[in-house]
Amino acid sequence: MDFAGSFRGLIVGLLSGAGCLLVCRPAQAQSTPVILISIDTLRADHLSGYGYRRIRTPNIDSFAENGAIFTAISSQIPLTLPSHTSLFTSMYPFATRVEENTERVPAGLVTLASILRSRGYKTAAFIGASLLDRRYGLDQGFDFYDSPFHLGSPVAENPNVRVRRDGALVARSAEQWLNANRGQPVFAFVHLYDLHTPYTRPASARPTVAGYDAELEYVDRVLGRFRQALVKQGWWDRSLVVLLADHGESLEEHGESSHGYFIYASTLWVPLLMHWPAAAAGHPSRVAEPGGLIDVAPTILAALSIPAPPSFQGRNLLARQEAAAREVYGESLYPHDAFRWAPLRSLREGDFKFIEAPRPELYNLRDDPREQVNLVRKNSAQARELRIQLGRLLARYASRQAAPVRDASPESAAALRSLGYLSAGAEPLSDESSADPKDRLAEYRLYDNALAALYAERSETALSIFRRIVAADSGNVSALYYLGECYLKAAKPDAALREWETALAVDPADAPAAEAIGEVWLERQDYAQARYYFERALAAAGSDYTAEFKLGVVEERLGLRDQAMRHLERACELLPESAECRRQLDALETKAK
Repeated sequence: MDFAGSFRGLIVGLLSGAGCLLVCRPAQAQSTPVILISIDTLRADHLSGYGYRRIRTPNIDSFAENGAIFTAISSQIPLTLPSHTSLFTSMYPFATRVEENTERVPAGLVTLASILRSRGYKTAAFIGASLLDRRYGLDQGFDFYDSPFHLGSPVAENPNVRVRRDGALVARSAEQWLNANRGQPVFAFVHLYDLHTPYTRPASARPTVAGYDAELEYVDRVLGRFRQALVKQGWWDRSLVVLLADHGESLEEHGESSHGYFIYASTLWVPLLMHWPAAAAGHPSRVAEPGGLIDVAPTILAALSIPAPPSFQGRNLLARQEAAAREVYGESLYPHDAFRWAPLRSLREGDFKFIEAPRPELYNLRDDPREQVNLVRKNSAQARELRIQLGRLLARYASRQAAPVRDASPESAAALRSLGYLSAGAEPLSDESSADPKDRLAEYRLYDNALAALYAERSETALSIFRRIVAADSGNVSALYYLGECYLKAAKPDAALREWETALAVDPADAPAAEAIGEVWLERQDYAQARYYFERALAAAGSDYTAEFKLGVVEERLGLRDQAMRHLERACELLPESAECRRQLDALETKAK
């Protein structure tokens, strides 16, 4: 397949589809509508278009009609917000420094949306879960950002009501906006979250299908109706429509139930389908060269004859000269950030994939797509070369961004838990002596089960499991923190304080433990003690809404009005949506008059 010739044919087709009769300037291709659909947590190998046979996904598969199916695309990180950040910025997660959910996308980054808006496009996003809420900064470049979650109090009878919404509602909102903007050059981003844990069985599910696949059949029906709407409204034939996933789902492969911990193909391999406008010609129908989600934005811009900005680190997936040298990067910092175990990073080149870990791994994905046979000893030269290339990639794109600002508000923490995520904040990378996540899988699964029990209000079960974990691993500060929370729920605050103090003894920079202790002293109206621990939390976390806000509260009660004002102002800057922060600041300003 001549990819360079195919790409030229695609551009010619797009130009002719723009309606030119004599001489066409490249700018006219830029009016081609772009519709980008992200199905959160979709494994490529669960689509019938990729060979799956247990269920059929004809509607999703149809997005490759008059288009291309890409068979070797990987996510750069198996977490929702960081993956979408890399998708829109075409930057590696370690370059944006958005490597955990609830971290803020740095202001001023160049995104696919901001580029298209600068070219005259109307831009809109329709979001399926609060993990991509506007408070995290992914709305940069969008004229309209539909994320109606408005996180409020963390205590709610049904938290799913305010942290996720049904894909049918997301698609309907997108349809209405597209219908209102006919005749405009548009970029629409549609994010569906139905496949994400916790799974709920759709009412229309077949009796023989359950769990993940039942949700997938539902999503397929939603997208079938959405595609019909695109056809009916006249968008389908003239639009570049891109369908992909931000990451996959492990479904117990390699011992992982969901995603975020390991970086095997089960969570990194994602589908990518591109539907070209009807007038486009000469495009490939199947692309087998490896690539990443980081390459999607440059590919879209190339199809529109728009040059990629210097900040983009991905490459055009249809450029033959770039395909030969393409390296595909992956990472997970979650084992380190949550447990202080080793981070995981990977690099794929051709058929080989190397995973950097205390016990490194090397796989031949052509012969061993499920990554069962570690070749690192048998093929040490290949592993060594990929390790060197990985180091060069990390050095080449080393971040120039400041440390990430994390939304540590109770509302965001509750949203994470209700969506099935375990809370983790970025930690400075430790030395190479950290434990290998593979060796701590049993402990991680226990921790996962304990946390699920805690937030299902089975506190006694959670308490028992966390005590087992801490007895076996006294250095697991996350388990110590949640053991303290179990004791607090059991009305044993002194026992909770003991566990949190132990966590601080293990890691003096453990901000969650310091904040929790501060909360207890605040409740007991010992404001001096509370202030001490909130200051410790702030010193450890850097930018932390909860620590700033609570410091403002306790300092106001200690009569330290100037200091209180400073911390409350900073808290309101970090979380402008917080009505509670604004009320406290307004009340303090009124008193100061």
